Amino acid sequence: MNDAVPTTKGTRVTALVNDHGTVLVPGIVLGLTHDTARHRLQVLVRLSSGTFRTEEYLTPATMSTGSIRHDYLALPGAKLRQVWTDVALWDLLDVEAGLRGPQGGDAVRLTTDWYEANAGDIGVLGGFVDQPLPGEGPITFNASTFRGPSQNGRIVVQVSGGPGSISTPLAELTKTGQPIQLPVWQWRNGIPGRGRAQPYTVTVPLWDWTPGGAA
Repeated sequence: MNDAVPTTKGTRVTALVNDHGTVLVPGIVLGLTHDTARHRLQVLVRLSSGTFRTEEYLTPATMSTGSIRHDYLALPGAKLRQVWTDVALWDLLDVEAGLRGPQGGDAVRLTTDWYEANAGDIGVLGGFVDQPLPGEGPITFNASTFRGPSQNGRIVVQVSGGPGSISTPLAELTKTGQPIQLPVWQWRNGIPGRGRAQPYTVTVPLWDWTPGGAA
């Protein structure tokens, strides 16, 4: 620990917290406040229960405000960063901190019956991974979900199935703070063809949707 941690909002860190014992968890920097005696770095973390909590890490006011060093904070290494990426923890923190909204590939859970879909059914947002949607997006239930590289290198999510919406306002989606595993597929070795579909699973943020009304 004790890396120089940037105080910029959205910086991804590892943090030692008390969660039924001292544990290492991913965190997102929310910002820095200070008075004449010390700085307070606020870091959003997600506990094992699935709840979020803001931790404060104190340092002397003589320390730089651009980055700070603290025994309980560090920058994640490549392997740990990837582990937490694979289980969507960075995405969940970004959503909770207001740094990320619904994106292509995210999962959507119905809160009420809708056409041939039932309350509790899981749908998938179409679009591109890691790309904000322009205020609205398509949601498909009973989905067969292609998730793979497009010609421009971005990861595209194309969904077939039904029922589905063409342009659901993102304001109708509410965060749940929970991840979910989705079955998806891609072309083996990137080459399309009969029998070349390669299934796999991804973990993504889950949103709730009440059709026809903002949450």
